[in-house]
Amino acid sequence: MPAGLTYLILGQPKTGKTTAVSRWSPKGNEGVLILDTDLGSDFVDGANSVTTVSLNAPTRPVMHEGKQVVENGNSKMEVVPPLERGFNIRTGEDKGKPMPAYSLVEVYNWIASEWDKLPYDTIAIDTIGQVNEWIENSVIKELGITAMGEGQWGADWGKARRKNLDIIKRFQNLIKKKGGNLVLVSHSKTSQMQDGKVQLAPELPRGLGYSLAAKADVIGYTTASKEDGKYYISFEAYDERVVGSRLKPLAQKILPFEYSAICEEILKYKEEEK
Repeated sequence: MPAGLTYLILGQPKTGKTTAVSRWSPKGNEGVLILDTDLGSDFVDGANSVTTVSLNAPTRPVMHEGKQVVENGNSKMEVVPPLERGFNIRTGEDKGKPMPAYSLVEVYNWIASEWDKLPYDTIAIDTIGQVNEWIENSVIKELGITAMGEGQWGADWGKARRKNLDIIKRFQNLIKKKGGNLVLVSHSKTSQMQDGKVQLAPELPRGLGYSLAAKADVIGYTTASKEDGKYYISFEAYDERVVGSRLKPLAQKILPFEYSAICEEILKYKEEEK
């Protein structure tokens, strides 16, 4: 199988994205780590995930005997421990108990420092749209504006796009070290084009969506079949879809939405080419 690929997987909710992505490795779910930003992986059996709930770690004032500790005229701050960030386990015997929740920066730093020791070869970010929302909020604060679109000459959109692409690049560099995959999951949206056509694309600002598509090696759109109830992934590229594949074996194909089906299609192509 080709290694070091970036997959961008689009689809409406409830089309099997998280379940399929949790096994997107030759080792099955044992090879995949999901950065769960949408809090959906705890309902997927066997998924290895890290609950990721913010861009940066939250902080709070340091307290001593009921009073805030002050240093140099400012309140001393500390990082809120992961178990105290207000998130609870949603399934199983421990349902309702506090669960650790992390920031994207904390998770990346952990992965980067321990990557050679970890059993995973594939990282999935589910969803990239939630990451962009955190980034946009950080840009709004940095620029002192009240909403995206208020930045002078599009400075806010440009800054947010660069931050998103920097994060993707960092994760791409990690997975290439192990020959694994980076999977970016996104909800899909339709938008009206100037020529009247409707385009299917990631649920992201248009400029960022196109930039991410350019960074991806494979872009697939997931669907749930009404005929057999199964999930499929389409790599059919045409003007109205930001979908396609740089891998010839997958180009213009519709396949079962399973990593094994992708592998089989590539291996079959290699045999036919001999």
